[in-house]
Amino acid sequence: MRQFIIDLSRAESFTDFVAAFNEGFCRHVSGDWHGRSWDAFHDYLSWPEEESYQLTFHAWEQSKALCSAEREMVEKICHDNPHVQVTFA
Repeated sequence: MRQFIIDLSRAESFTDFVAAFNEGFCRHVSGDWHGRSWDAFHDYLSWPEEESYQLTFHAWEQSKALCSAEREMVEKICHDNPHVQVTFA
């Protein structure tokens, strides 16, 4: 199973979160998320050719990149994509 790691260990802002998501995931599936739309974030999760894959958000708990509402949105979107096995580490 293909695995993508979003490294949030140095992310301290939403802009940093977007950069980490692009580096760890989007650029591997051809693209860049600009952070302007949660719908686009959702759409990117369907781009890999694999039927299912692993997505790990490294340093999720320690990162200050997202406010609680944004964290909830990421978790909800990931939950709404059952083909993605998500780990918040």
